[in-house]
Amino acid sequence: MTATIDTSFNQSQGHTSGGTLEARQVSAWFGSNKVLEQVSLTMPANTVTALIGPSGCGKSTFLRILNRMHELIGSAQLNGEVLLDGQDIYASGHRITETRKRIGMVFQKPNPFPAMSIADNVTAGLKLTGTKVSRSEREALIERSLSRAGLWKEVKDRLREPGAALSGGQQQRLCIARSLAVEPEVLLMDEPCSALDPTSTRRVEETIHEIREQVTIVIVTHNMQQAARVSQQCAFFLAELGTPGGIVESGATEQIFNDPRDPRTADYVNGRFG
Repeated sequence: MTATIDTSFNQSQGHTSGGTLEARQVSAWFGSNKVLEQVSLTMPANTVTALIGPSGCGKSTFLRILNRMHELIGSAQLNGEVLLDGQDIYASGHRITETRKRIGMVFQKPNPFPAMSIADNVTAGLKLTGTKVSRSEREALIERSLSRAGLWKEVKDRLREPGAALSGGQQQRLCIARSLAVEPEVLLMDEPCSALDPTSTRRVEETIHEIREQVTIVIVTHNMQQAARVSQQCAFFLAELGTPGGIVESGATEQIFNDPRDPRTADYVNGRFG
């Protein structure tokens, strides 16, 4: 049965818990090129799961499959299931707008809407998901979302300025606030700090720590120190000798970094390749 989107917003109702995301035997193609092979992974609620591995092993493709962005590419194909709290987001009749409401995405390059103010950037996702808010609810939502993204104190007197006027790190946190405004259960992050300076990276990582009690996070990162700092669980992806990407090993972050079962995992996390 397809769930119905609640298009109202209750100001007193803040999202308090993330959802459990599960991929089952996911394989993916671009045309005839198979890029993922039988990937299964459970991403527990209110946990940060880091997807690590060298470039070209399918991490970002897998991330985009988790909120149905993969299907936007004309040649893309997919087998397997993606379940959010036990419900297959690819099931017949399951609306893509519902998936985007429940599973948000933050991209590698900050992408605020340049013609919109900081405040309007935060609420941009509400129209896309059909969420209606009153003026007073909107103001409270903007403050809460920017606070959750660690940006409110820096921009509270600049809300009418263009989002594009912010620094790169502030723009990325604005994009996080925009994603959080629709109260997602899961937030996907595709190398969110790769274009940022160390100070901005630290602030984004602090935001990740602060919001994971309310939202499940899945992050792609090539920075092993970052994966160790922010995540509780890791999945190591690898594509060898022209074969499709897949998970070599997954488990608790401490185990993956300190006591990996597979020698390829040990070589990667210790910087011997990739």
